Amino acid sequence: MASVYKSISKNKRRNATNNSDDEDLSMDDSTGNGDNTSESEGEDDLAASREPHRNKTNDTSSSRFMPKTRILMLTSRGVTHRHRHLLADLTALLPHSYKENKLDTKKNGGYNLLLNSLADLHSCNVIFFLEARKHGQDLYLWLSRPPNGPTIKFSVSNLHTMGELGTGFAGNCLKGGRGVVVFDRSFDEQGPDMSKPGTEYRGLIREMLRNVFCVPKRGVKGMKPFVDRIIGVFGVDGKIWIRVYEIRESERGNKKISEGADDDTKSQPKSKDGLPDVSLVEIGPRFVLTPIVILEGSFGGPVIYENKEYVSPNQVRRDIRLQKASRYSQRKEVQSERVVKRSTLGLDDRKRKRDALDNRELFA
Repeated sequence: MASVYKSISKNKRRNATNNSDDEDLSMDDSTGNGDNTSESEGEDDLAASREPHRNKTNDTSSSRFMPKTRILMLTSRGVTHRHRHLLADLTALLPHSYKENKLDTKKNGGYNLLLNSLADLHSCNVIFFLEARKHGQDLYLWLSRPPNGPTIKFSVSNLHTMGELGTGFAGNCLKGGRGVVVFDRSFDEQGPDMSKPGTEYRGLIREMLRNVFCVPKRGVKGMKPFVDRIIGVFGVDGKIWIRVYEIRESERGNKKISEGADDDTKSQPKSKDGLPDVSLVEIGPRFVLTPIVILEGSFGGPVIYENKEYVSPNQVRRDIRLQKASRYSQRKEVQSERVVKRSTLGLDDRKRKRDALDNRELFA
């Protein structure tokens, strides 16, 4: 029955189109082969009137279009539990991230091609790679834009996860929400720091960090349409300090002040505007980044910038060992000088002759 109904409806549509064509032909025949300039001009005017509207729609669509950003987050083998918890906190903080398994960096041929292929496989245009060295003592962060670059290498220090300081980081942010990324004046192009020559690399670092922490408005799976956190990026002493705060709102009328040991409480009067109090509470994670080198390509290519003031943690540990060794050598030198001085004065117990009043003779 359904096939019969479809065939009947198709025949009706064909008959209707044929009748309309006949009517159009009869109207053309009745008017004759006159001048059609008026009709053509009307069609041109209609097309011209539609063109600016199409251009406006294209402009609005291009202005509203935002490039899709997806971050590939992974670590190398040899990371500690703190490094693993740090990556888990950042993955929960950024809904546009994709977490991958640990990467073996000791394979022949390096890991630059492997990371680029993983990013291409998972449709990610930003790579966030944590590399651990010296059995987890040193942690390095690689930020890259595959496949053409650039790549920035940081040294990570002073890191604290959400679970380490449970009393201080007691936040209640919504998972999947978006955050406001705030950069201080050291990353401002017209600021006092970037106006100096040789600080152009700070603009590149700002754009790379913006790609990581700025969540797109749409097109992200599991994202909530709420802004309930602030991610602060501060540049102090040649390092980048990253802090995460929660935007906490509290009603003013619900606050109570206790007076001594009395049970009577007084509520604070509400404000005239009736808006709640807004405060910032740090929820973590927190860490410090020290830029080391910037490469032109993705995990390769010529060096664009190199931090001459950077001292590796391995060099710091070596200096500490040498300082301890110098203290030991100084102590041994003092002991040897004391032995020589006692021998010159004849106070050496082994070379001194025993007399009748010597303890070894008296109590032998």
